[in-house]
Amino acid sequence: MKKIVNLSMAFVACLCANLALSDVKIDGATWRSLEKFDPSTLSETLGNHVGKLISVQFNFRGKDIHHIKPNWYEGSVWRPDPKVRKGFTNVRVLVAKKDLSVFQSITADSKSAAPLTVYGRVERDADNNFFFVHLLGRKGAVDSAGNATLTW
Repeated sequence: MKKIVNLSMAFVACLCANLALSDVKIDGATWRSLEKFDPSTLSETLGNHVGKLISVQFNFRGKDIHHIKPNWYEGSVWRPDPKVRKGFTNVRVLVAKKDLSVFQSITADSKSAAPLTVYGRVERDADNNFFFVHLLGRKGAVDSAGNATLTW
């Protein structure tokens, strides 16, 4: 009996580890219809894209990262925008705890000129009444069938 319990616990532990490190699979039709945004455009229309997979092109992440829920962190991605008063626009993003270290590795230097891209799904936090992009990865690999796999 003790062996069965130990094996069951080992199986559950392996399954949980696999789910935590799993990549996100996107079907070909969804990948082909993927819309690309920059923070200035997206910040004005974020609520119109709830449920859609999008890509966001930005230059740096915000320095502040807040632990808002047990497995979620709130941050932001930014891009220079000379049309606004402060010179930058941003979009709020939520990052899973398992992806936090990779998100933190993105530069927070506002002088960064290198464009970066992240992929995510636009969602709404009903409890706090705000929209955000749930980040799913930074790299998209397409297979021969046209399906994509998102990874960090």
